[in-house]
Amino acid sequence: MNILQTIGQPDKEIEYLDRPTVKVVIKKDDKVLLLNDGLLPGGGIDAGESDNEAITRELQEELGVTIEDTQEIGMIIQYRNFLEKKYVIRGYTATIKTTGGITSPQDKGEASFVEQWFTLEDAIAHVTLSIKQAARKSMNDDTNQGKLYNLTTTLHLLKSLMK
Repeated sequence: MNILQTIGQPDKEIEYLDRPTVKVVIKKDDKVLLLNDGLLPGGGIDAGESDNEAITRELQEELGVTIEDTQEIGMIIQYRNFLEKKYVIRGYTATIKTTGGITSPQDKGEASFVEQWFTLEDAIAHVTLSIKQAARKSMNDDTNQGKLYNLTTTLHLLKSLMK
């Protein structure tokens, strides 16, 4: 999978732990799904799990949906210095197949997801605005930096679909 973007600068003093992750741009008709202020569904890949298995599990846990027609977009690398982790995010597109399944959120953040559907152009504009707002916050911990990096990841994955 091609690397689309690297976010953050590696610190030579940090020995990063790799964290493989998947993110999915879910399509329905001519729209794409964003969560909350512009995030994509997905999450960490568990040991022994394939990308497709992680996607299936994460989408069921977070949204109660199934998908079809999964296709690779590309990879984003995030250097998260506060966590000492290198997130290797594999981006995919997919079409929504079913909705309404039982969810099993893993934390309060997942339990409070708000789903919004946008055209691709409107999604890019929405995420760009969210990035500007997130960038105004102090980057002295991973909460704010992580949100900014994840929004930036969303933007790069969405923009890659414009080509």
